[in-house]
Amino acid sequence: MEKTFLNFNILISSIRNIRMLLLVILFLLFWICQQSDAENAMSSFLNIDADARGTAMGGAYGALTSGVNSTYWNPAGLSEILFREFGATYYRAFQDINYSFIGYAVPSDFYGSLACQIFYLGSGSIISTYENPDGSFIGAGDSFSVTDLAVGLTQSKAITENFSYGVTAKIITHRIKDKNAFDLAGDAGAIYQPPVYGLKLGLAIRNLSTMYRFMNSKTREPWNVKLSTAYELTNIPLTIASDYNIIRGQKDSLSVGAEYWIFDLLAIRAGVKFPSTTGFISTFNCGIGLNLLDLYQFDHAINFNSALGVNQRFSLIVKF
Repeated sequence: MEKTFLNFNILISSIRNIRMLLLVILFLLFWICQQSDAENAMSSFLNIDADARGTAMGGAYGALTSGVNSTYWNPAGLSEILFREFGATYYRAFQDINYSFIGYAVPSDFYGSLACQIFYLGSGSIISTYENPDGSFIGAGDSFSVTDLAVGLTQSKAITENFSYGVTAKIITHRIKDKNAFDLAGDAGAIYQPPVYGLKLGLAIRNLSTMYRFMNSKTREPWNVKLSTAYELTNIPLTIASDYNIIRGQKDSLSVGAEYWIFDLLAIRAGVKFPSTTGFISTFNCGIGLNLLDLYQFDHAINFNSALGVNQRFSLIVKF
């Protein structure tokens, strides 16, 4: 009798927690709807995929994500970690522009899972040039660089066996030559596993930021609402997933991807993102993953961008 009463109290407490989280998410969605589109729309390095696994699936990774890399896709996925995790990603876009992600996550008994992460985008050295009023070239000057940096902290916890949440707070800096800007941003997410084996649903609200002024422009980070699904087939080790993204100042996009594991050792992945403005091949991603002893994972992704050539990402996860 006491055990039944205890389970009932746990159930009631879980329902209250889920209800509170849903109210917070609805409030954030309402806040997004109230934001004015009159602000300058901009792209952001915070929307660059932070790991090769999700990139290879075309970005369809918001519900499937787990571990330290989920601090980018959907912070609720962090709740699934069982060990400490270190994750790193390197991506060289073109010229000397490079992107890096580093994260560290730990499970805890009371707070769920905790993580810290760093996102970095750098241009390398750029030579200044000077022109006359008529546009004619005068000469070259000193070199400078363009850098974007974000440092974040994430907390995630499973409220029930089927429902988890996650929240992230980020400090962001932008720098071009001697000009600097600073702002704050936050993410919130939830992942739900309904009573259908292999099915997962995800919702994430990313990059809700404060207003900041940079280079005589007043703006904020472009927020992103991510609606995600993932389904693992029962008879073969294949998972199919999709993400629908709503990003301020950009067209809505749909990502569809798949992942197939061979003996839990080698993964083959592919994905596409719609709509495409430069042809199908530029939206097609693919890649592989290598899992060793469930402690070490190496992932590689390729994007055949028609304008910038072939882009590659490399990611590493270490559990200990």
